[in-house]
Amino acid sequence: MSNPLFHSEYLGRIIFDAGLVAQEEALKRLESGGKTAIVMGLEHEPVITLGVRGKKEIDLVESEQSLLMRGFAIRQTQRGGQATLHVPGQLVIYPICDLRKLGFGARDYVCAVEKATGSWLTSLGVQWQRSESEPGIFVGSEKLVAFGFRIAHGKSSHGLAINVTNSPADFNLIRTCGVGGQLATNLTAQGVQLDLPELFASWVAQFYLTLDDPACRGLA
Repeated sequence: MSNPLFHSEYLGRIIFDAGLVAQEEALKRLESGGKTAIVMGLEHEPVITLGVRGKKEIDLVESEQSLLMRGFAIRQTQRGGQATLHVPGQLVIYPICDLRKLGFGARDYVCAVEKATGSWLTSLGVQWQRSESEPGIFVGSEKLVAFGFRIAHGKSSHGLAINVTNSPADFNLIRTCGVGGQLATNLTAQGVQLDLPELFASWVAQFYLTLDDPACRGLA
C-alpha cells in the first residue's frame, strides 16, 4: 500500500535506549513532517522492560544483578502493562501514529493493531487465539505476541513484540505481564521461515489495510 502520509522503516538491531530515541524522533516528525503514521521495525539487544505497573521486586524471577550478568539491561518505561523481554530474533514493531489524524480513539487504535496482527498471522498459516485473562496473542497456551502501548496527547508509541527465532525459554526470567511460568512459542516453531525484514514488511502492509477497516472505529 502506497500512501504519502504513512512511512515505514526497518532499523535492524539496536539497544533499547536507541529505540526510545527513535520513537521520540518519530513523534517529532509527526508534528513537523505531515505524516500520519511512522512504523518502525527492529530487534533489540537483550533487555527486560517494565511498564507503568511493573515492579522489579515482583516481575523479575532472578535478582537484578543476576540478570545483568546474563547480559540483560533492565529499563522502566512509560508503556502500559508490567514486564516483558526483548532479545535478538524477536521482531519489535513501534507504530508511531497520530490518532487524531486517523480518527481513532485509544481503543480504536488497540483494536487496529490487534486485528492487523491476527490477520497477518492467519496469512502466514498460524492458528492463533487471544486469552480472556492476559493481553497478547497465543498459540494454544503459549504466548507468541506481546502488546504494550503508550498513548499520550493523541499519539501512540511503543507497540508489539513478535517471537520469531528467539528462545521461548528466556521468558522464564520474568513474570510476563504479571504471570509466572507463562509458556512462550515463536514463529519458527509454527513453520514460518521468513526473515525479520520480510515479516515486518508484510505486517506493515496488513496494518495499513486495517487502518481503513470501519470495524475498528467508534470503540472509544
